[in-house]
Amino acid sequence: MAATHNWRVVTWNLHGAARPDLVLVAAALRELQPDAVALQEVQRRQARAVARMLGWHRTWARKHHPYGPLVWWRTEGHAVLSPHRVAERQRSSLTPGTTTWRWRHRIVLSATVRRGHSRLRVHCTHLSSDSTDERIDQARRLAALVSAEALPWAVVAGDLNTHPHDLAEIVREFHAAGLRDVGGDSTSPAVRPLQRLDMVLVPDTAVVRQQHTPDGGDRWAALSDHLPVMLEFELPD
Repeated sequence: MAATHNWRVVTWNLHGAARPDLVLVAAALRELQPDAVALQEVQRRQARAVARMLGWHRTWARKHHPYGPLVWWRTEGHAVLSPHRVAERQRSSLTPGTTTWRWRHRIVLSATVRRGHSRLRVHCTHLSSDSTDERIDQARRLAALVSAEALPWAVVAGDLNTHPHDLAEIVREFHAAGLRDVGGDSTSPAVRPLQRLDMVLVPDTAVVRQQHTPDGGDRWAALSDHLPVMLEFELPD
């Protein structure tokens, strides 16, 4: 029988500008017992604090400067956290030509999580909230990046800002990179979720073992306007 490896990946748009209680954020992540966490809309100091509380490794990348250079500490970005080693960090722009002083600037933070002899490449992203065409273009750029790396096992995790009318179109862009969507529950707004914006796209060969999104409510709304998504899946060796 061929060897397999189980991975548990969480994605969460943390809405760090709203200053969530990081102790509660760390506790929520600990409950999910992930191998890797992809966070969006998180400040560097927030990612550092959560990782320190959990005793985890981390990497962070700037997305944009929402408040100008005088309040640099509130710069927003993405982070990958893990109880395992995090290596081979890369930050790539999905909107070349758009300045990082504008919120429309979009990136992907890519990092490899190393667990023993197993490796998983995690691409953390947050696609445009403006239009379907922009989301599709960014998804196409990201899928090309995943394909160019040609690594055996990779996931895309993040806030894809999909709507019911364009989810299939956006996800289809990742098929050429060997990734697929496995469905899931609504994630926003956290108090009473109505839209599915957040997801983990997994390799075609992955076997999904468990999927979990909280039901929402006041507890989760106090932490973010999005709910976390946890996906556990099995990959061949």
